[in-house]
Amino acid sequence: MNKFNGISQLKEIKQAIDKRDYLMASLHLARVFQPDSCQPEEYQQKVNLWIDQAKIFIGSTDNNADNFKRFIQFFYVELAFSGDEKNYFSCQYSLLDHVIDYRTGIPVSLAVVFQSMGTALGFDVCGVNFPGCFLLKCRSKYQSDIYLDPLNGNQLNRQDLESLYFSILAEIENEKMPEEALQDASCDETIVRLLHNLKASYINNKCYSEALTAVELLVNLCPNDPYERRDRGFLLHQLDCTQVAMADYQYFIRKCPKDPATQLLQAQLQQLSEQVPAIFH
Repeated sequence: MNKFNGISQLKEIKQAIDKRDYLMASLHLARVFQPDSCQPEEYQQKVNLWIDQAKIFIGSTDNNADNFKRFIQFFYVELAFSGDEKNYFSCQYSLLDHVIDYRTGIPVSLAVVFQSMGTALGFDVCGVNFPGCFLLKCRSKYQSDIYLDPLNGNQLNRQDLESLYFSILAEIENEKMPEEALQDASCDETIVRLLHNLKASYINNKCYSEALTAVELLVNLCPNDPYERRDRGFLLHQLDCTQVAMADYQYFIRKCPKDPATQLLQAQLQQLSEQVPAIFH
């Protein structure tokens, strides 16, 4: 088994992240899992064509609220981008070539396309790494920030945002939503969020080899995150790579001795160590 088949694309992903090119970073990520079908430059050209069409549809280069509403209409009505909440765990909705081809995705993948087009049209658009649901934000000199649900383009007011926040983090009582929850998502944070969705989708569908590729990318992009090492250990265990899985479990236990999962992993390690034959040099 090839432990990590995405190493050839990792350099391109990191270069796009450094350039803050959300679209190309996401397309290079998609190419990791579909090396024969996803050609990033072709999809970039397709998005560029939509940008040209959007300019005609909007009819003005002014960065104002009315023109932004027309862009929202172009994206969600004319191009008919939308979300599919019934099949949220389909990996296709996190692979940007499929999102562009079928104009269907999850919040973070739709946000990448919307943000890339909006920025090219002169709007100050960014993603928001909101708990539980990735959001879109548009800043303006003339009014307060506009927040959108990437699934449908619906505008969210402050009350909507707070309700959404506390519906996800229900255990927090008598506190205000922190302003940090509405901070701009950087390019690397956006790609990591996409990868987390891909990892969850592949695990949910028991595609452990593909899930391992997603985790390997996460380990490369978040080298100090012990939870990615724990998840890699789990996937390696599922793929019968027992000794390497044990090393990842041991790393997690050292870094997170008080985590609730540690005791379970210690028992798992004991069981695995009894199964692995001793190696003599």
